[in-house]
Amino acid sequence: MRDKVTGRTPSKLSATAGLTLVEILVALSLVAVVLLPVMIGLSQALVATSESTITAAATSVARNRVEEIKALARRQGFDFSSLAGQPREPADLKPGDHFFELEVTVDTVRPDDNQQSGLKQVVVTVYRTGSDKAAARVTTYFAPYGV
Repeated sequence: MRDKVTGRTPSKLSATAGLTLVEILVALSLVAVVLLPVMIGLSQALVATSESTITAAATSVARNRVEEIKALARRQGFDFSSLAGQPREPADLKPGDHFFELEVTVDTVRPDDNQQSGLKQVVVTVYRTGSDKAAARVTTYFAPYGV
């Protein structure tokens, strides 16, 4: 049986049917050229999302520690020097994870007298465990009691 339009038998393949190997390779290389930047962009977005999640968690840990210090400072006669000079302490998001370490520094910004009262600057710095690069830093100030 012959095709009415072309006059060929359906069982025979013509030279123009299908794609050549060169055409397939060119198509694959074009797909690779387009997909490579897309994959790089997705990878960078994943890294940025991961870093921002860590920064948000570290900031939350630092803010929690500042709130603890504020609660201690409300007590009359609290000695801020007990916070200064302490080594880094583990700060867990959940018990036992040891993902962060925090460090508290206290400076007297404006001393009022020789008893170390005055405006105190308290800086809580959070690090990832084993790193020297700060993941978050929260600074707050405390006025002398009764001011």
